[in-house]
Amino acid sequence: MKNLIIFSHPHLASSQTHRTLIDEIAELPQVKIHHLESMYPDGVIDVLAEQAACLRAERIVWQFPLYWHSCPAMLKRWQDEVFERDWAYGGVQSLAGKHLHLVVSTASVGALYDAAQPISTEALWYPMRLTAEALGLIWHTPLVLHDVEHLPRSPFDVEHQTAIEAFAQHYCALLSE
Repeated sequence: MKNLIIFSHPHLASSQTHRTLIDEIAELPQVKIHHLESMYPDGVIDVLAEQAACLRAERIVWQFPLYWHSCPAMLKRWQDEVFERDWAYGGVQSLAGKHLHLVVSTASVGALYDAAQPISTEALWYPMRLTAEALGLIWHTPLVLHDVEHLPRSPFDVEHQTAIEAFAQHYCALLSE
């Protein structure tokens, strides 16, 4: 497997954006999707299975909606449990040299996160970038779809669907590299 998608979204059924993205990438060759909330509804993560999946992947993607300037709680829990000392960091860096990508949606307008504002886009990803560096992962600039909450909600709305489909094309291209 080339691409391991570690996907966290506690409300996937109501997310037109992430359901579309997952549907678009699901049939790509060399893509394995782990929707954490579906796989571990009781919150008990199979650490050894997740570590084995990470070892088989060349590229790890964390896909999630941005919640309060961070990832959803289940993705954070996954990171805390899977990235064990002497496996992911410390004496051994089992994931060193693998690529890490973030695919993120935000409810806020992108302009809120540019360098002219009090918080820059780079600042949002800083803790995750530090994690990547500590594990020896190769960090890549995140692929971000802004303003999702403000896009019209009708499943027939052309503007919303066009924005998501264009983003999905970029995502598919990333996974096909």
